[in-house]
Amino acid sequence: MKKKIKQILKKINFIKVIIVELYIVIAQLLWHLAQDYAIVYIVSKATTELEAKILYVFWSIAVALVLTLILIALIITLKRYNKAKEEEQKNVQDVGLKNESGEFVDLIDILDGDDENEFTYVIDPKNISIEKLRARQDDLETAYFIDIYSMTPRIPTKYINVSATPRDLLSPKLFQVTLNDGLLDDFLSALVVGSTGSGKTYFGYQLLGKIVLNKIHNGENVRAFISDIKNEDFRQFKNRPNYYGINAVDGIKEVHKILKERMENDESNEDKETIILLIEEYAVLLNSIKDKTDKDKVKDMVADLLFAGRSKKIITIVSLQRADAEYFVRGAREQFKKIILMGQISDTQIKMLLDEKKQKQIKEINPQGYGYLCEDGKLKVTRIKVAEISQMDKEEFDNIISSKME
Repeated sequence: MKKKIKQILKKINFIKVIIVELYIVIAQLLWHLAQDYAIVYIVSKATTELEAKILYVFWSIAVALVLTLILIALIITLKRYNKAKEEEQKNVQDVGLKNESGEFVDLIDILDGDDENEFTYVIDPKNISIEKLRARQDDLETAYFIDIYSMTPRIPTKYINVSATPRDLLSPKLFQVTLNDGLLDDFLSALVVGSTGSGKTYFGYQLLGKIVLNKIHNGENVRAFISDIKNEDFRQFKNRPNYYGINAVDGIKEVHKILKERMENDESNEDKETIILLIEEYAVLLNSIKDKTDKDKVKDMVADLLFAGRSKKIITIVSLQRADAEYFVRGAREQFKKIILMGQISDTQIKMLLDEKKQKQIKEINPQGYGYLCEDGKLKVTRIKVAEISQMDKEEFDNIISSKME
């Protein structure tokens, strides 16, 4: 039996094998105690020889089954721990955290930290300087699925103490309406995905407002367009010139016209106003168009905006429930620089929109108002929560957006 267990555990280190063998010794002791005392006592209460035999067999099987199940659970737990360790090392290799000799950074131990949900990750840097590790903090966070606060040498050893919180214990980043947000520094385009009731529309509303506020704060001219085919979620702007409800296609056409004019004009676009187009429920809009030719024209216009908008100061935000490839021609879906996944997203959608490294970071099931922010060029995925704002703040927010829709 021990030989078979060792074969199962051949990939687990020596300490874990000892743990299992120790349990076997304890289990054998418990088995004999049960046989000599507990089962004997139960059998002694039998009134006939047949009843005594039945009780003996039944309780012997029951005790053996319980001890075996505990053993199986212990082995599975140890194997899972080993798989987690192997996955961490694979992540380290994926991000290329290695020295000049090809040795990869290794996690030696995880210790309790000073604060709640904070831990000290003891890292063997393999002679990589702490300065270089700090420069690659994003890679280290991605590899171990943590958010790092600090890195310090672990004197007198060669190891490094990394103070961090596991991502699954980290409070989501609050997506508030503020100006000092690095998210907006290089904002180009965004895809917002989420089912009904996920908070997708509310996120899109706040995102539009944040960009407008950011541009005003930076002294830039900005003009906003909203295409809302359902003529419902943004109806507070229905009296503004650049609001398009059931005629949502016209809003896309208008912004596309601006794009063509800027592409045909040899003048620099640096001093021109920033154009922001929010397309709400893009899939619903496309499915409302019966003529295939007309539908393809809309897809082409959106693709043009995503491909060429960057250099022409045009920002496109597309919101929909499922970002299927059929809605984005010529690979336009790959042009989104920010992808926001709100609420519970299916595995199919996650695999469709994110690379393998980012897929591994999508672990929590999001309730309404929670989601993930994935940014182009960044390995780390940020879990977010859409901030709730007061009615007074919302009215002020509406006034600011509305003032830029003419």
